[in-house]
Amino acid sequence: MTADDHAMDRPVEPLQLEVSDARSRILDAAAHLFRREGFSGTSMDAIAALARMSKRTLYASFPDKRAVLEAVLQQFIARRFFLIERVSRDAVSDEALLTRMVGALHAMATDEDALAMYRLLVAQATNLPALASDANRNGLMQVQAMLRQPLRNCGVRDPDMAARLLYDLAVLAPMHRLLVGMEDMPMDTVAIVHMVLQGMKGM
Repeated sequence: MTADDHAMDRPVEPLQLEVSDARSRILDAAAHLFRREGFSGTSMDAIAALARMSKRTLYASFPDKRAVLEAVLQQFIARRFFLIERVSRDAVSDEALLTRMVGALHAMATDEDALAMYRLLVAQATNLPALASDANRNGLMQVQAMLRQPLRNCGVRDPDMAARLLYDLAVLAPMHRLLVGMEDMPMDTVAIVHMVLQGMKGM
């Protein structure tokens, strides 16, 4: 009996799926199951059942479970960056904008949903290395795109390198600490942004 067979035997807790779009229903159902059961413990049958659709409809949208997971990760990252940009719109200066964005990155990288997704990614890094590296690359590229102009406006000549450093400090390092059971260190976002700007201005 396979892991997928075992997953089919587990009762699926109710999930409110208000959206009518089939793809959105699939991704919301799959994200819920991936967080709860992991990748190997989630079957296409279970995703179809929770999304309230036939397997035929599910396979018409996604050829396999890997494709579903890839789309779930892309949607999760896109939603997070949309929220970060929204909460940063009324910043009064470029440094204030960077501080707000980096603070939001840290907060959204260390909540339970983000940690669950990252655990899922780490667990599949050996079996699906391209998927794991693509998701990490996608996150970094979006951080660089979001921070590039305000970093340039603050006098940083290599904004992509500065964005990578801020990403490491505010996202990857805190996330790693939490995943290995350590407490997250207090994040002084103002000091971190100021330190990076002072260290990389003109570089």
